[in-house]
Amino acid sequence: MESGKWKKNKACFFSIFFSCLLTAVVCLLSSVFCHLSLASEASRSGFLEQADRAYSRGSLEESTKLYEKEVAENPANAAAYLSLGVNYAEQKNWDKSAASLKKAAELDPENGETFLNLSLVYAEKEDFDQALSFAEKAVKADPKSSKARHALGLAYEGAGEPVKAADAYRQAARLDPQNSDVYLSLGNLYSRQNDLKNAQGAYEKAIQADPKNVFAYSNLAYVFQERGENQKAVDSLMRAAEIAPNDEVAWYDLGAAYAKENDYSKAIECYEKSVSLKPDFYKACLSLAMAYEKQKELAKAAEFYTKAMSLTDNPRLKEAILRQITRSSD
Repeated sequence: MESGKWKKNKACFFSIFFSCLLTAVVCLLSSVFCHLSLASEASRSGFLEQADRAYSRGSLEESTKLYEKEVAENPANAAAYLSLGVNYAEQKNWDKSAASLKKAAELDPENGETFLNLSLVYAEKEDFDQALSFAEKAVKADPKSSKARHALGLAYEGAGEPVKAADAYRQAARLDPQNSDVYLSLGNLYSRQNDLKNAQGAYEKAIQADPKNVFAYSNLAYVFQERGENQKAVDSLMRAAEIAPNDEVAWYDLGAAYAKENDYSKAIECYEKSVSLKPDFYKACLSLAMAYEKQKELAKAAEFYTKAMSLTDNPRLKEAILRQITRSSD
């Protein structure tokens, strides 16, 4: 069974792209938690087989319950613990994931996929010492694994060793030149170092490896914008929205790019699309209100200022929005 992709919500491009390393780990990298390959697992039967089928159907909750039943009946089944750990990770239950994966590692200490998953879990927990330890074990178990080298790079980066991180990413790319996410991580590392030339090159390689990597287009747009090449940024973000037409953040990013160009009519179109996809998207509602105000459509501006105010519990933000509504109506 091909492992499912653990999708992450992309951070809003113009606002928090460079807030912290965790943005790279959580928001910009489509990490893959690895289920044990089932092709060679002829012994998978009973609850385990049922769980695999449920997982393949996309029923994460059902498959988790079945994996739990399997480990209860067969506590020596390393494959079941591995699959259960992956499921917990996809549910963002990091502590249970780590416990299940550690049990899998005890039962099958030669399985590099288990160590890879443990490294990713501890990166999510921001325990980068543990993430590094498990990534090193994953590389030792499978020195030719691009994913293991990628995890090693993330761990080094989290541990504050960007030179070693970049080297690990480059090794991962050499092992699998079609691994788009590795180039994305390398580009993000260069971007945080303000090395825009190398960042652009890495993002372009990510796109070459996977022309549908929406994150690469979004992050490439950041590079263009930093250089003052705003039209190129718009073009890149348009491509991201074409690839992911149901992604509210892609439309928000494109709207923000148009707003930066003072093209508020197009910005409004994009923000409206973003809000239609996610009505409780606070930043899109607020940006839409501001764009309407720029267009002197004050009634619509007040409508979305009011909506944005209803979407935050921060009293200071509420007060600021209320002042804005008052000013716009004067």
